[in-house]
Amino acid sequence: MRTLLLALLLSPLCTYAAEATPEAAVSALWRALSHDAGADVDLPVLKRLFHADAVVFLGHYQKERLRLRRLSGIDFLKPSAPINKKGFYECEVARQLHRYDRFAVAYSVVESRSDQAASQPDFVGVNSIQLQQVGEQWQVLSLHYQVEKPGLPIPLDGGQSGRCLD
Repeated sequence: MRTLLLALLLSPLCTYAAEATPEAAVSALWRALSHDAGADVDLPVLKRLFHADAVVFLGHYQKERLRLRRLSGIDFLKPSAPINKKGFYECEVARQLHRYDRFAVAYSVVESRSDQAASQPDFVGVNSIQLQQVGEQWQVLSLHYQVEKPGLPIPLDGGQSGRCLD
């Protein structure tokens, strides 16, 4: 009984330990956004990962023109509430990370699929993620996501399509 009680008390600490490095925070972000059909994103993890003042920029092309949308981190998480009928799987295939003290920036290439077993992604995106260490937890300060421009593939810089980093 004592072992069970100790495990229950320590389990929240283990969850936070998963994001004790900027690399772990970036990996947790992509895992939390992925979900099976009929399920939702891992909202508790995303809420923990995004700093209260976080900002998100979403870029995609529409008729050869880049559309850029800015959201607060809170607003970015709001559309996650409804259950998605299709699955959504994020596969990070390349990452470059630079860190100084309690600040880090990650350049990340992610393939998105509605069918996890699909050989080709539905779309590919490039991301710039700025992170700050708050206490022992690394949090996302900003995320800039841009979907691949038609005719201009995003270089994988040593990564391999379909081979997820984590």
